[in-house]
Amino acid sequence: MNTGFKFSAKLAPLAVALLLAGCSSGASVADYAWGDSSDSSNPAPAQTKNGLTTAPDTSSYKYTPALPSTTTRTASSSGLSTPPKNSQRVYVVVNDRPITGFDIAQRMRLNKALGRRQLSRKGTVKELINDAVQISELKKNKVSITDRQLDGAIKNMTSSTGSTPAKLKATLRKRGVSFTALKDQIRASLALRYLMQRSGTKVGKVDDATIDRRLRKINSDPRRQAVTVYLLRQVDLPVENINSAMGGQLLQARAVEAQQIAQRYKGCSSLRKAARGIYNVKVSKTIQADGRRLPAKMRKALRSAGQRKLLGPMRAAGGIQMIGFCGTKRIEPPKASRAQVKSMLRAETFETAAERVLRDLRRKAFIDYKVQSVRS
Repeated sequence: MNTGFKFSAKLAPLAVALLLAGCSSGASVADYAWGDSSDSSNPAPAQTKNGLTTAPDTSSYKYTPALPSTTTRTASSSGLSTPPKNSQRVYVVVNDRPITGFDIAQRMRLNKALGRRQLSRKGTVKELINDAVQISELKKNKVSITDRQLDGAIKNMTSSTGSTPAKLKATLRKRGVSFTALKDQIRASLALRYLMQRSGTKVGKVDDATIDRRLRKINSDPRRQAVTVYLLRQVDLPVENINSAMGGQLLQARAVEAQQIAQRYKGCSSLRKAARGIYNVKVSKTIQADGRRLPAKMRKALRSAGQRKLLGPMRAAGGIQMIGFCGTKRIEPPKASRAQVKSMLRAETFETAAERVLRDLRRKAFIDYKVQSVRS
C-alpha cells in the first residue's frame, strides 16, 4: 500500500532561504545580537621601558563571522568533502539499520548548512535514531514514501524562497553535504507526520496571548538591541628576536618606520599606500569592534585621534602596532515579527506532540549501541 500525504514544515522555507542567501562580507546581525558580551574589563595601556605604550589586544574585540571552513576541506571526485575518520564505523544499530560515522557527519553538516540548531554528537545520534525508528515503523505498516513525494516536498521548500531544487543541491554540495542526506531527513519527517496522524496525536493550538508574550520577550532581549561598532584597521610591524640583547634597538628601529607610515597616513583607504616600501608590514582588513567591549580609554583615544591619524606606535607582543580609526557603524537587528513567533511556537507544540510518539517507538525498537560514548 502506498499512502501519500503533504509535507508542510513551516520552518523549512526559512532554513532554505538562509542557506541560499549565504553570508555577506560584513557583520552578521544575528551573531552580533546573540553572541556578544558586554564585558569591558580589558586593562588600559601601560608604559614600557622603551617609552612606547603597550598596544591593546584588539584581537579580543574583533568580530569574526562563523563561516564554514574552506581551508580544512579536501574535495573528492564527487565534489563532497573527504569522509571523516571512522566514517564507516557503525555506532548504533536500530532494528536492522546501521548508523555510521558518515551518517552522523552528514547530518551535522546538513543541520549547519540549513541554519538549524547545532546539536552535539550525542544529540545528532539521537536524531538519527528517531529517524530510523520512524522509517522502521512505516515499513511495518507497509507504507512507503515515493521519490515523487520527496521531490515534491523539496520543490515546495525551495519554491517558497524563489529558488529551485537544483540550486539547493548545488549549495549543499559546496558545503560537503550529500543531497541524499536531505532526502533521508525529509523522508523521516514525512514518516513521523503519518505516524502521528495514524495514532490520532493532537497538536496543541497556540493562543494569541502566548504569541504576544513571547514576542515581547524576544524583542526586549538585551542581546537584540542595536550595537555601535568601531571600524578599525590594525598595522603590525613584527620584530624578530624581540627578547634578545638587541631587542630594544630593534623595537626602536621599527618604531621609527611606524612613524614614517603615520606621517603618510591620510585615512583608512590610504593605509596600504602609506605602508609601501616598509619591510614586513601587516595591515589587517577592517575590524568591526563592538563598542561595548572596547575600554573607555581606548574609545576616547580613537575619537581624539580621529580618522586622519593613526593611534600609536605602541609596543605589542610581537613588535610594534598602530591602529587606524575608520569611523563607526550602527547595527540594529531586525525585530521579530508576530508571524515568525507564531510559526516558532507552532513548531514547539508540534515537537512536544511528536516526542510523545517517538518515546513509544523507541521503547518498542531494538537499539544496539556499538559505541557507548554516543549513548544519551
